[in-house]
Amino acid sequence: MSSEPSRPAHRIARLLRLGASTPLVTAERLTLLALTSAGVVISLVLVIVSPADDLVSSIFQLALTAVFALFAWSPFLAVVMLLSAMCVSFAVANEGAAVVALAVAMGCVVRTGTRPLLVAFVGGFLLSGAAAATFAVPGLTLTNVAAALVVATVSGAVGYLLTVGSARERRLQESLRAQHLAEQEAAFAERQRIADELHDVIAHDLTVIAMYTRVLEQPIDEELREQSQQTIRDAAHKALGDLRRVVEQAKGPAVLAEAPRESLADALESARSELHGVGATLLLDGNAADPRVPRVIDAALARIARESITNVLKHGGREAVEITVRVTSGTVRMSVRSPLATKAARDVLPSGGYGIMRMTARAHQLGGELTVGSVHKAWVLEVQFPLV
Repeated sequence: MSSEPSRPAHRIARLLRLGASTPLVTAERLTLLALTSAGVVISLVLVIVSPADDLVSSIFQLALTAVFALFAWSPFLAVVMLLSAMCVSFAVANEGAAVVALAVAMGCVVRTGTRPLLVAFVGGFLLSGAAAATFAVPGLTLTNVAAALVVATVSGAVGYLLTVGSARERRLQESLRAQHLAEQEAAFAERQRIADELHDVIAHDLTVIAMYTRVLEQPIDEELREQSQQTIRDAAHKALGDLRRVVEQAKGPAVLAEAPRESLADALESARSELHGVGATLLLDGNAADPRVPRVIDAALARIARESITNVLKHGGREAVEITVRVTSGTVRMSVRSPLATKAARDVLPSGGYGIMRMTARAHQLGGELTVGSVHKAWVLEVQFPLV
């Protein structure tokens, strides 16, 4: 209700808003100053060579010419000075020069002035011409007034065309700037997607290779050795395949294809085998293949589970990893709980902190929530997604 009374005022403000015309560009400002300077030089010469009885008129014309330079900085001040000069012209008997100056200045006002300023200037110009014609000012006939009106019309048309051209150029520049920003955002999004693929998939396989390489450095039986070697070969093969797919996708839209979505059940099955090779076990509580979970959420859970197992391989203890999956009518919850490693048992692998950030972002993208932290000497991750 409070906004209703303000509508008329808002319309008036839009009608009389300042800045209706675009400001002068550098080339226009330099041209205006160059023409004004040339006019001032000519007027100054006339002042020097003028006889004494015409000196006041020459000085008046010099000042009138110099006023045009104000349009480069303050159109309002220039209009005030020109209209004031028109009033003064009746006193110095130089109405003709003032009317001509107003007619020429019409283009400058149209180009640089605001709507209220243009209305005021046009009104002042018409009143000045009518007054000069009414009082039969010597040397200012109706023909001269009509000629001044034609000059003002032509000058105003030129100013309008310059305004339209400047506005079009500004819109083009804004469009190009927006297009450039869109291209930058698209390039950043593509780099982000490639980084996610490298981190979520390939980094996991490399972690598996690093961990099983350390297993091979220990005294183990032949069966476990063969199993570890096979795991390394499989992880290397997967990493090469994923890297080839990322490179192909980075070549351009022509070969861009959606990456296959890994299910949560498949991710947990791979995690069970990977953890077994390093002396840990995976205990699953719940149904990882519940049909009520949409594919996109199932894929997100798979990526989060894979990253969680990567963190366990890097930093966790070599005991049971507990994963719980609970699906209700409105939500799906998954928790990953693994024991913290002691300093002596910890496998030192580099960590940039990117994994938790990406898991959190992935959860937020689908309206979910993710928390992670240390609870009772265990590393616990919990994620929840809405199903409606």
